[in-house]
Amino acid sequence: MLQKEKLLQAKEIMKNSQSDVWITLVRETAQTPDPVIPLLSTVDYTWLSAIMFTNSGRAMALVGNHDEEGIKQMGLFDEVYSYQEDFTPVFSELIHQISPTSIAINYSEDFPAADGLSHGLYLRFVEILNSIGFEGKLVSSADIIRRLRGQKTPSELHLIKDAVHTAQTIFDAAASIIRPGMSEKEIYAFFHHRMQVLSVSPAWLAAQCPGVMAGPLSAQGHNGPTDIRLLPGDVMTIDFGVEKSEYCSDLQRVYYVPESSDNRISKEVETAFHTVRSAVEEAAKFIKPGVTGFETDAVARNFVTSRGYPEWTYALGHEVGRNVHDGGTILGPHWARYKGSVDLPLLEGNVFTLELGVPTSHGYVGLEEMVVVTSHGAEFLSTPQQFPYIL
Repeated sequence: MLQKEKLLQAKEIMKNSQSDVWITLVRETAQTPDPVIPLLSTVDYTWLSAIMFTNSGRAMALVGNHDEEGIKQMGLFDEVYSYQEDFTPVFSELIHQISPTSIAINYSEDFPAADGLSHGLYLRFVEILNSIGFEGKLVSSADIIRRLRGQKTPSELHLIKDAVHTAQTIFDAAASIIRPGMSEKEIYAFFHHRMQVLSVSPAWLAAQCPGVMAGPLSAQGHNGPTDIRLLPGDVMTIDFGVEKSEYCSDLQRVYYVPESSDNRISKEVETAFHTVRSAVEEAAKFIKPGVTGFETDAVARNFVTSRGYPEWTYALGHEVGRNVHDGGTILGPHWARYKGSVDLPLLEGNVFTLELGVPTSHGYVGLEEMVVVTSHGAEFLSTPQQFPYIL
């Protein structure tokens, strides 16, 4: 069970944590789920509940009495406690046993997946802590969740690889049916048809997945398809991924329509593609545990600009997992919008995109691959595109 792997991982993370206890506080998770819950549980929680991990290795759940049996049936937690009328007395007994000097809870200014505690529930929890003599002990659990969510287990990597493979088969199928004269909307519709056939979902907002960018007039970024038609001489980048079994893929592939019957590719497009592909390869070679997101981005960014191309206007990469934008570490430059997320060290088990592009007079040439950080460097989860699809 995936959750069992993650629970064991949480215990290991807590052994090296500066916090004495990590508490995920929830209620009515069917309405307001904390993003960490699917990693640690397979059921919903109704009453005020606390999932607790200590740095001594305890994994506990304190839940309403009607949730108790369902929690025990999962077989995940070492200890399951319940209450009927009042959460506070049972929680007080448990927290006094632990006697923590610091309590990590799920809030973060920068990392959405670690910011699951609602403001109202935070205020209530502070009131509870103050009433039992543990005021002023709260710290952010962002680093704990960054490791738990970011360092993928074998089961998670298997699911991600499956999502990557599925997306790649759809890219390949598209190359056999896309023809000059087709509109972005028609190409987009084909991808959605294939997802329906394969019983998978788009990895992000359906109206913008895939992102189809055909020719020099197409807008770049997160937007829906238009009536722009693919013409001879156009290069087309498609940004696409699927969600399969609750895990995602995120790739970009390049297609080209020759201007003449000899199927020769434009020299400008060929040079641009080779530059982008080489930048991805250089970044992948650089990646290893401990290097930062900023350093990794700089390798690819400097490679591209040294060849006379402008900087692309987004990060080189983001983590992928349960969500297409999944983690707290960004491979990006020191821009204000990325704050401290680009200075975090890469961890073994992190899954990243490597994505960048350059403009040409034929259209935007953008590539996106996926890699996992291993003890000896980066391994590609996708099969890197070596040459544009020729249509």
